[in-house]
Amino acid sequence: MRHKTFWDTLDDGERKAMERVGRVPRQPFEPGDTIFRQSDNADRAALIISGKCRVLWHGAHDRTTYLATRRGGELIGEMGLLDGGPRNATVMALTQTYVRWYGLKVFEEVLAEHPEILRKVLLSVCTRLKESDHHRIVIASAPARLRLSRLLLQLAEVEGVTTALGIEIRQVTQEDLGDWLGVGREAAGRQVRELQRLGFLGGSSARSRIVVTDVHGLRRHAFGTEAADGAPGSTGSRLSE
Repeated sequence: MRHKTFWDTLDDGERKAMERVGRVPRQPFEPGDTIFRQSDNADRAALIISGKCRVLWHGAHDRTTYLATRRGGELIGEMGLLDGGPRNATVMALTQTYVRWYGLKVFEEVLAEHPEILRKVLLSVCTRLKESDHHRIVIASAPARLRLSRLLLQLAEVEGVTTALGIEIRQVTQEDLGDWLGVGREAAGRQVRELQRLGFLGGSSARSRIVVTDVHGLRRHAFGTEAADGAPGSTGSRLSE
C-alpha cells in the first residue's frame, strides 16, 4: 500500500498554486546534508519533490532520537512556520533530495488564499504526529530484547533499499541505534549480533549499513506469529505486500 502524502491530497488547482509560489533550487541536497537544523529560526518550509530525509531530535550529551523519515510529496519544516517557534528537530537528507522552498510570507499567503490547502496541511501534520506517536509506543512498550527488532522493521519499511543481499538500511550505525533506543552502543551491538546469529540480519562491511535478510522472521521475532501475518497495527506490515 503506497503511503499517502500531503501532495497526494491536493487537487490539480491546489498543486498549481503550490508550484507557482514555490522555488526549486538547481542543486539537490546530497546524502548527509542538513536541510533544517534544530533550534534555528523557522523562516521557510519545503516540499520534498524526490528523495528521503530523516528527522532527528538532539538532546543532552550529544544524544539523538529518531523521529521519522520523510519522502517525496511530504512537507518538512512547516510546523515551525505554523507555530512561530524555532525548529524542534533536525532534518537530514538520506538520499539525493530535491525540494521546493516556501518562505514564511509566501507560505502564509498561499494558505490564506487557499483555505483547503491549509486544512490539508493541518491534516497532514495531525496524521504524521499520530503515526509518530504510534511507532514510539510500539517500540517503547516492547521488552528491551525486542525493541531493536521493532525499530529495524520501521526503518526497513520507510528507508529500506532492496538489494540482492536483502533490505539495506543505510546511514545508520550501531551508535545511532544505541542512541535512538537509549541503550548505548555496546548494548545495541550485542543485540545486532544476536539478530545476526538468528539469521534475521546479515553481515555488512559498511560501518553505517544494516542488512535485513529475513523480514518475516524478524517480524515474527518482534511481534509474534499473528503480527508477522500482517495483523492490524503491526509495524512494517507493508513490507510483505
